[in-house]
Amino acid sequence: MNIQSKKIPISQIQVDPKNPRVLNKTKFKKLKSSIENFPEMLEVRPIVVADGIVVGGNMRLLAMKDLGFREVTAIDVTDWTQGQRDEFMIKDNLNFGDWDYDILANEWEGTDLEDWGLDLWQEEEPKEEPKQRGIKIEFNEDDYDTANELINVLKNSDTYIGGIVLDALRTQFK
Repeated sequence: MNIQSKKIPISQIQVDPKNPRVLNKTKFKKLKSSIENFPEMLEVRPIVVADGIVVGGNMRLLAMKDLGFREVTAIDVTDWTQGQRDEFMIKDNLNFGDWDYDILANEWEGTDLEDWGLDLWQEEEPKEEPKQRGIKIEFNEDDYDTANELINVLKNSDTYIGGIVLDALRTQFK
């Protein structure tokens, strides 16, 4: 197989609708900035296309369209099987290596690395609070006021009421 890149009109290729990758607004902005600051890189990182659909480079294509590019450097792999195309799409987005932060810190400028899109000190993703669901518990009229008062005391103390109810039920029905 003789693989060669060629220039094609950007209007002739489309992103793959089943592309499993997503890009948030911040990273999309960084990608666009990266392309604007170093467009020569696109010549050696061509979009991989089969039958007019992107197999590799979906996000770059979106960024290039957004930036007003009229043509892209692409490699046509239309002769690949669908299985090869799918495998390439996944493998193209894997990151098998890890960064050596000592070398990065000692040999590279942190501002350059950040400008180039490397998040050196990534903020921890906010942890999602565990989801809770409610169950309606009915009380006799005589017990309602007492139960309501106790539940409010527990809520105000940040106590997980579900755990107390579960313990009581387990004890009762052993």
